Amino acid sequence: MKTQSTPYGTLMIAEPDELFRKAIELADEHRLKNKIPKPSWAMAGGSTPKAFFQYCKENNAIPEYFIEHGTWFTSDERMVPLSNEESNFGNLDRLLLRHYKIDEDDKYPWPTDMNPPEAAHVFNDLWNKRRGPAECFDVCFLGVGDDCHIASLFPHSPLIAHPVEANFASVEVPTRGYRLTVTPHGLSRCGVVVVMVMGKDKAIPLMTIFEGISQPDLRPAQILNHYKNKVYWLVDTEAGSKLS
Repeated sequence: MKTQSTPYGTLMIAEPDELFRKAIELADEHRLKNKIPKPSWAMAGGSTPKAFFQYCKENNAIPEYFIEHGTWFTSDERMVPLSNEESNFGNLDRLLLRHYKIDEDDKYPWPTDMNPPEAAHVFNDLWNKRRGPAECFDVCFLGVGDDCHIASLFPHSPLIAHPVEANFASVEVPTRGYRLTVTPHGLSRCGVVVVMVMGKDKAIPLMTIFEGISQPDLRPAQILNHYKNKVYWLVDTEAGSKLS
């Protein structure tokens, strides 16, 4: 595994299976180091997490402590029912949590049956009662879109231009409708942030993030430079092929 310190966090380049193992190591190391009794793990949506879920099932890779004591979230969500194939939490549940027989009380989907601002308010309130507003996810997984977005922080997002203090918010994304998402302030309060980027289609976006001019309004993933000491980029060789 090639490892390098960058302005946006620690960059690690390897083949997918090695990256999946490293992702789990990072989560468990953070849990052990900080002696977290009920660690919260927020997964991302998309094709890479689905491959990660498959790897975890085939290799029994999720540590026993997370199975018995972990709490499960997603870092962002679409305003669709859990039964919808577009639901990030729905996919997490169907493809991973049910396999491990995770207790229903340890699953925390976004309340997408409400209007978006109310859903964000309810989710913030639920979190604040559990952990308090000064903390966010212990382990937060993110992906990167072709337009360099992370979570549901898209180019020109008002949550970047005008940050809110809450950990979670609703936001309207042009042509995509409303989304629910961890905010920049929420990311700043996470314990460890793991960004998994895989596939040749992500090579140019990744190069733009790491080697382009810093313009977070256009390239939201660049906001991670503010938290670089706890950010790990797990990148496969195809996605990292254009990095110098």
